[in-house]
Amino acid sequence: MDKWEVYMEIYQLLKQGFSKVAVAKKLNISRTTLYHYLQRSPEEMTRWLASTKQRQRKLDPYRDMILQWIQKHPDISASQIQD
Repeated sequence: MDKWEVYMEIYQLLKQGFSKVAVAKKLNISRTTLYHYLQRSPEEMTRWLASTKQRQRKLDPYRDMILQWIQKHPDISASQIQD
């Protein structure tokens, strides 16, 4: 379930009368996350989700090199790659 689906499910469950604690447990998210989602309007949530898809990850510049290592040495461990 992606973040947008979780967001929509939160509102549906609350509308059905579930408590916030019950919703968090049912969706397997923390209450803190639930409250963060509830603070956002649908428009804000859409903008936030769009911004998370465009972020560059720390390892993105090394992606091709790491993939080559894994293909060349399938038994390489993550700690060896990190070193």
